[in-house]
Amino acid sequence: MNGNQKRNLSVLLVDPIYPGNVGSAARALSNMGLRRLKLVNPPNLTDKQCRMMAGHAWRIVTDAEVHESFEEACADEGILVGATSVRGRRARRRVYSPRELAPRILGSAEAQRVALIFGSEREGLGEDHLAKCQFLVSIPSDPEFPTLNLAQSVLVLCYELMAADAEASRGPAPVLAGFQEREAMLRQMEQVLIEIGFLSSGNPAHIMNSIRRLLGSAELTSRDVRILRGIFSQMEWFVREGGRLPEGKVRKP
Repeated sequence: MNGNQKRNLSVLLVDPIYPGNVGSAARALSNMGLRRLKLVNPPNLTDKQCRMMAGHAWRIVTDAEVHESFEEACADEGILVGATSVRGRRARRRVYSPRELAPRILGSAEAQRVALIFGSEREGLGEDHLAKCQFLVSIPSDPEFPTLNLAQSVLVLCYELMAADAEASRGPAPVLAGFQEREAMLRQMEQVLIEIGFLSSGNPAHIMNSIRRLLGSAELTSRDVRILRGIFSQMEWFVREGGRLPEGKVRKP
């Protein structure tokens, strides 16, 4: 992996429980040539188990970015890749294998930040987290033992990135809209859809999560986001004007 890719790739652990797993994940990053570790609500990082499992990668733990919330940790990221087990989960959207997705991750990391996101050892990533990710990835495993240890999962995904880098010749991937651009668009969209009666103001999240999944798979660029926001600005203006346009006139947003 080149310097841009290494700088732009990060592993984000959300609510990890065991200090030893954080240390082991840091070691996995080091083995695969990566350095950026981000943590949301981590356990005690001074625990001796964390240091022991990290070994020579202890510096990655001490340099890790620590955040209080998922949104804060993702604020400077461009593309979010959520790791999940397919056990008990309905196939509402495509779930890639690490091998399928690795070339795309590397191509995107040439120009923008990409976060590989893993949930807690007990519950994994929640549906709200996964809905905010453009891509989902799951490691194939035996159906009788479908879930991997957190640090093992980090190692497998990072290994596939290194293997893809060694094998594939890639063209530049399009630069996708960043997390904050998408969230601002979705907030505007939700507000307008409530205003026109498409969403219930009492429970907009049910349908909005489906909209998130739909738009997440569309791989939106910044220009795409501007177009969609322009459409919803036009809808908002139209409603406030009483739902009528003067004959022969069209307002341009």
